[in-house]
Amino acid sequence: MARLTLAVLLAVGTSVVQAQSFLDRLKDAVEETAKQTAEQVVIQTASDLVREMIITYTLEQTSSEAEVSEVYEEENGELPVNTTVTAYRTEILPAAAVSPGTEVHVKTFIEVVPGSNGKKAVIEEKLIIWDNEDNTVALKSMRKRAGSKGGAFAGEFTFSLPEGMPQGVYPITTSLMMDGEWLQDEKHRLQLVFYGESDGDGTLVAAGNNPESERTP
Repeated sequence: MARLTLAVLLAVGTSVVQAQSFLDRLKDAVEETAKQTAEQVVIQTASDLVREMIITYTLEQTSSEAEVSEVYEEENGELPVNTTVTAYRTEILPAAAVSPGTEVHVKTFIEVVPGSNGKKAVIEEKLIIWDNEDNTVALKSMRKRAGSKGGAFAGEFTFSLPEGMPQGVYPITTSLMMDGEWLQDEKHRLQLVFYGESDGDGTLVAAGNNPESERTP
């Protein structure tokens, strides 16, 4: 009888442990699902807002082909055989905080030296705004032609941050391409910060930082 009672107690105890383990796993699964759902909602919200955002692009030649060619020849003795990009820099303005609706300017500088072979090359710039939660998700992009001749050029992407964007850090990449081939990336981080009371009265601001560069070898 004692053995039977002990066996019953052990069985009940095991069932209780198994039930608790099941409930713990179920709780973890529900919490993980809720977390993933919330992240997807945030990404979708940012994507919907940015999709409607307008980005403009302008380009101005600041030095002629002859001028950059002369400087290059003075420094190197002769022109390169193929058209060569000798400089690509970017910055975000204003560098301080801005509120939604204020224009953000991504300014670029490109210097192209024509090749001695006389072949023209198509130069393009591309701007990508990445999601603040999942930096592999591109929220919006724009690719524009920046010319096909030598010289120095000042480019500018302009956009206004929409109301309702989730706060966080949004990576921004500008890429330079020649004849469809990637040459260099400039990476910035645009931070949206909420200042105000928890009831939602406050101001979203954005601050850009210094870029990181990646170039072809």
